Amino acid sequence: MKFFTSLSDQARQELIAERKRKSAFWRVVHALGSLPLAVGLLLSLAAACAAATLIESRFDSAVAQHYVYRSPWFLGWLVLLCLNLFSVTLTRIPWKRRHLGFVVTHYGIILLLTGAMIGRLGGFEGFVHLRLGDPPEDRVTLNQTALFLEDPFRREIFRVAFPAELWRPSLDHPRTLAIPGTDLRLVIDDFSSDLILAEEVVSSSDPSAGGGATLLLQSRMAGQKTLLALLEKEPAHQTQDFFGLAKIHWLTEPPTSSPGRSLHEAEVIFARAPEQPITHAVEGVPSRYRFFLVPDDQSQQMLLVAISPSGEKNAWEVTKHLGKPLDLPGGAQALLTGYWPNFAMREGKPTSLSESPDNPAVLVQLSWTEGEGSSPGLSLWKSSEGDRIGYRAFNRRGQISAEGAANPGQMFSLGWADWEAAVLRYEPRASIQTTVRKREAGTAFTMAIGSGVRGRVEDPKNQLQSSPLWILSGLTQTFTMQGIPVRVAYGLESRPLPFRISLEKFVVPREEGSDAPVDFQATVRFTDPKTGVQRLETAHMNSPAIFPGSFWRSALGRNYKFSQASWNPRDLHETTLQVLYDPGWPFKWIGSILICGGILLMFLHRGDRQKAGPIPTVLPPEEVASEQGAGAAPAR
Repeated sequence: MKFFTSLSDQARQELIAERKRKSAFWRVVHALGSLPLAVGLLLSLAAACAAATLIESRFDSAVAQHYVYRSPWFLGWLVLLCLNLFSVTLTRIPWKRRHLGFVVTHYGIILLLTGAMIGRLGGFEGFVHLRLGDPPEDRVTLNQTALFLEDPFRREIFRVAFPAELWRPSLDHPRTLAIPGTDLRLVIDDFSSDLILAEEVVSSSDPSAGGGATLLLQSRMAGQKTLLALLEKEPAHQTQDFFGLAKIHWLTEPPTSSPGRSLHEAEVIFARAPEQPITHAVEGVPSRYRFFLVPDDQSQQMLLVAISPSGEKNAWEVTKHLGKPLDLPGGAQALLTGYWPNFAMREGKPTSLSESPDNPAVLVQLSWTEGEGSSPGLSLWKSSEGDRIGYRAFNRRGQISAEGAANPGQMFSLGWADWEAAVLRYEPRASIQTTVRKREAGTAFTMAIGSGVRGRVEDPKNQLQSSPLWILSGLTQTFTMQGIPVRVAYGLESRPLPFRISLEKFVVPREEGSDAPVDFQATVRFTDPKTGVQRLETAHMNSPAIFPGSFWRSALGRNYKFSQASWNPRDLHETTLQVLYDPGWPFKWIGSILICGGILLMFLHRGDRQKAGPIPTVLPPEEVASEQGAGAAPAR
């Protein structure tokens, strides 16, 4: 079969009609390449895209992606459209020169759609969070949620795709899943993208428990209501950090300090948890200094970074300044009295398991004069006046802004703008009760904890069911049924990378004379465990880091691209990179080039028919022979 011909248009049309009449195959090809089918497909796809646009405006892009763009029927529609485009080029065989642009354009569209489908089925988009000094990452987190069920007997984990935001379960329409290895089933009956955690004190039956109180802090201007649980004998709850704005202390007795007196504070700072130091204000007045323990790239030693309440910074090498007084920005003094490269607790005392900085921690003793280097803070204690609670609040200058005693439930001003506080409940022997629930307008809570699903385990044979519990994103929840522990997790899916990536350096250049960033530069190290190859690459704002990076992998779409996604202005030792892997990339580019080239060819050959003179009809050889045998002269 010849693909190109010099036949006249009439002879070519007769040949196509005869081929279609004699062959069932060509009749199917013409049916698949028909204009009515093409119009119907295009109108259907246009209607689907319009519906997706409405869905996206009503809900969000994830819902439109799930129900339209990533649905099996939409993919099938695209396959049928590609088949229609391919068939319509076959119906034109044999082609003439002017058909070349038409054919190239259609094949370009087919390649473009094929690349999109390959990228959809074989590629992915996710992110990876990197921190300086952390072990290399070899997995990427996807923006897709799933449930992870454990077989309680074989300890195997089974993954079930569960886009809860799209398939919102409810009490009327729950989602039921079989628990592997058992006759039990998991019933998911609720989902929330905005869960909150509330900590409150309750009465404890432990005779050794100390007192505690539930504190409410609220601001009408800020529209915030916060609950804090304070316990007398638990360091983690004796001092609470109020979002970095102030520190709240529960004291065993009234503070004795007065303006101008020396104040003291001790802090244990952990390199791996800088936002969770162990703090003890001796006189009940917090300093509001913030400390970070970070590695120095040049000396490979640990640095102690101090930030004053006004934002001034300074840093010292820990090992060189142990036991030496340090003048902190803001007027306070510090003394490094202990350093543990690999911190651990043994027999109630801190120790270091090794000299390797696997879990560094440092003990800092602060001292300052009240009114210098201090910050907003609130101290509470049980008053000797019956059930009343004593309080003393300090402003940014370290001066007393409010003090007195209040009954449980009584609001009192703190002297911090319009912030008010109330002790909702006091227990002489207290413990903490934690509750997870959906956020409601005007409800006080301790912290927002993100999304989660609520579930329960059922035993259909014995008609038993467990209490419903919230399964928080990224955490594991354990249900118990008939003595069988059932572990379930909910969260974002991840997939392995064929290499490892670690953060070597993260730099944010600033505009001269201001703090406005002009670029984000993440230098990362790629390591291929199979070959041992290591390479440093830098991801800039508009220039991704690529690995493995060879020419043929780029041409075949087999490279991984890492682009800057987000960063933490308060900690430049961490960053988040977007990861893109698209094996359909070369098909998209080649298809786009063919479309442009085909359109150009159609413009170049659009006048061929008008420019050409009369073309004699050229008959097939067998017809020419029959005409000559009959004595007819050949056409001129």
